This record gives sequence, C-alpha cells and structure tokens, in this order.
Amino acid sequence: MIKMMAAICRKPGMTHAEYLAYIQHVHGALAVEKPVTLQRYVQNHVFDSAFGTAAEASHSMVVARDSVTELYWDSPQDMQTTNQHEHIRTKMGPDGANFSDRPSALSLVATEVEQAVPRPGRGSGAKTLHFIRAAEGLALPEFFERWAKAHALALERAPDAAAAVRRCTHSHLLPEFNPTLKYFGGLEVFYEGVASLWFDSTATVGAFRAYERALIEINANPKTAFYRPAQSFFLYATEVLIYERRQD
Repeated sequence: MIKMMAAICRKPGMTHAEYLAYIQHVHGALAVEKPVTLQRYVQNHVFDSAFGTAAEASHSMVVARDSVTELYWDSPQDMQTTNQHEHIRTKMGPDGANFSDRPSALSLVATEVEQAVPRPGRGSGAKTLHFIRAAEGLALPEFFERWAKAHALALERAPDAAAAVRRCTHSHLLPEFNPTLKYFGGLEVFYEGVASLWFDSTATVGAFRAYERALIEINANPKTAFYRPAQSFFLYATEVLIYERRQD
C-alpha cells in the first residue's frame, strides 16, 4: 500500500475551528462523493505542536499546522488514476483554495512500516505525528534502519512512554514521487519520514515527550545519529476517518 500525506495550514482569515469544520464536512464530503480508487482517507486534526528543540533559537519551518491528511491506495497506479480523474481535477483540487494556505503546505508520498510497541492496542484517543528530517548525508536505507533501532531503544529508555503508546508506524519517503506533490502546492522541503504514535487519550499523548527526549539522546551519539531534531517537528492530533473502502 502507498500513501500520500499533507501537513496543511489554514488560509489567512480562517479560524482553526472553521478550518477543521470545513475540511471534515465540506471537503471530506467531496472525497466521499467520488473516491475513485482511494482505499482510505484520514484527517488528523491538530490540537497542539512543537517545532525544533528547546535548545534551538529558531526553526526553519512555518509553525502553523492545522491538520495532516493521509490518503491510501493499493498501488502507485491507483494513486495516479485518482489524481488524474476529472472529479479530483475539477472539484477536489480547486476546493483547496477555500481552506488551505497552499504556499506553506508540506507533503510526501510514503509507505508505512509497522513498529513494535510493548503494549499494543487500539489507541484511538490521540495521535502524535513526528515529521523527521534525516541526518545530512545519510542514505535513506541507513536512515530507515537507524530510525527503527532508535525507536526500539527509546521505548526501553522511556518506560512511561512505552506504557502509553498503543501503536507506532514509520512512514518512509518514496522520493521518486516528489514531483507529483504539486497537487497540494507548497514547500519544496522533503521530510524523509513521519512517525505516527497512537495513544488512549489526549491525557496520555504527552508521554511522547519522554520518547522524544530519548530519541534526541540516542541521536547525539554519532554511531546512532539518524535525524536533525532542529529541523523536525511533531503534532498532537485526533484522528478522523473520512472514508474507508468496504472490503467485500
């Protein structure tokens, strides 16, 4: 399965609440109207976030992120079929102007890789999306390998986080699809990975902070370094399922 992700900021003059209501009930309805080959559509409604690290004076990214869209297909061919369909070109795409600050949109095409957690569960109450820039000069295969090892080690070092996380996936960038991301518009900055971690509630999602601190400690060792914390960010969100194809 292949997925497209987009971290979106609301357009100027729109409140966060207005934005979320629009993308769920208006834009989401357009998607359900004609999903074409789409298998699954999830909106992550952001309620908190942090950018870079406390040790850094600034962050290079635009800080406002109101939602993250996740679109799933069975294959790259299905993704292309959907994106080229008349409904997408004439209704879905143009509707973005009604809610999205297109110059600041951030998107990627990726595959999901499941990561082990000590206490797996449904974890539908809250979610962390951790957008990660790979360490400079690190090839993607090595980045993905180091990242997976860092995840496992971080859970060992942060028992409170290990007890709270119910599921974790790593979305691995597929750079060959970067040219297709003009659909969302926006920044020509590519994040090599996004970690999604599910928690039972908004009260327990904060356990991610201990996990993040462990990642930063692991990353400080040149032998295990894998990402650039100062250019990475995370979002706390609630997951809203807009569409899922029925499996007959």
